[in-house]
Amino acid sequence: MTSLATKHIVSETGERLKLLVDGSSGVPLFYPNLYITSQIRGGAKSVATIQSFISSMKVLYSWAVEYSVDIEGRWMRAEWLKIWEIDSLRDYCSLALRQPPAQKEKVVNIKQGRTATAANVDSPTKYVRMTFIAEYLRWLAEVLAKASTKAQKVEIDSMYKTIKSHRPNKKGRSNTSREDKGLDSEVLQEVMDVSKPGHEKNPYSGYSLQVRNAAIIALLHYLGIRRGELLNLRVDDIDFVANELRIVRRADSSVDSRVYQPLVKTEERTLPISDRLAEILSEYVTRIRSEFPRARKHPYLFVTHKQGPYQGEPLSNSGFGKLMSAMQHVAENFSHIHAHAFRHSWNYSFSKALDESTGDHSPEKEEKMRSYLMGWKETSGTAATYNRRHTKEKAKEAILGYQRDIGQVRGVSDE
Repeated sequence: MTSLATKHIVSETGERLKLLVDGSSGVPLFYPNLYITSQIRGGAKSVATIQSFISSMKVLYSWAVEYSVDIEGRWMRAEWLKIWEIDSLRDYCSLALRQPPAQKEKVVNIKQGRTATAANVDSPTKYVRMTFIAEYLRWLAEVLAKASTKAQKVEIDSMYKTIKSHRPNKKGRSNTSREDKGLDSEVLQEVMDVSKPGHEKNPYSGYSLQVRNAAIIALLHYLGIRRGELLNLRVDDIDFVANELRIVRRADSSVDSRVYQPLVKTEERTLPISDRLAEILSEYVTRIRSEFPRARKHPYLFVTHKQGPYQGEPLSNSGFGKLMSAMQHVAENFSHIHAHAFRHSWNYSFSKALDESTGDHSPEKEEKMRSYLMGWKETSGTAATYNRRHTKEKAKEAILGYQRDIGQVRGVSDE
């Protein structure tokens, strides 16, 4: 075995499958795929979880080849990893393996061992890799060990715990506070202006493409929806009479031709839309989308405009990513533009709007409204997390007000 690759399969029913295969022969690896079937898919885990596991297995078996570790053979002899091997595996999990150019990131050449890019992977990626590897190796030991004695179980459990203890201390994705991930109001307004069809700084040429992109940016701005929710939208999800838009979960849809199907991770819900947003979407549906023959064969709202075999097909995750990347390069202060930044900005603006409204909005009521509009479960606590930026500002105002008050009471001079 000289390489490992991920094989993507879309069944006739729409179910998405991923397999770890030999990159040269295309033959699936038995035990990793057995684990995928019995432990991940059997546990009703997502396709993204399967992909994370497969990536972790590429690292594990790449390390095994470089250091001549016959995992299956040793497990059958009840010979587990030694502490120095776990140290080596831990260090290997830090490396960003270089993909062979000819395979376009689909194959990891494990014959080259740990040829790596200059930068190592971040701590969250290393954490996930080592977690999957620990779980897999323990499961594999239980499957392959010829005699399941009490002593062996203790040894297996000890190896499992040692691998997990070598993970990074923190799983956190970033030291940057969530409240700092939104866009400033000035930048947000500039983004909206630049995305309008005909603007001189618009990174895309062609009126129809600019209308589509403006509709995408408008949805992110007005509703704060996730990328997967946006790409999963269908034309019939929009009620132009009632001015409403539905967010619907459609995992493994048979009418979705995309191998990497965008998924709705939140709760289903119906959102009101303004007359202006309805007008933007209506223009795209009636004047732009309808001009693509392939768009008439599927219900998805946003389609690919680029000429070629995929023109008119549902817009892919990569196509959406190219739009965000193009916007990031418009100006230096646009560098933080991405779908989730709009979501954070929406939550901040929503909090400000509630502060300025005259209605009775208790913290509990506000959290319920926010959770519904964002698609979170009320008990998840996510609403409070996304409201942290506004809470931080209110706390700052309160403490400064308190300091001014006690200064006046005690006669403390400002000079």
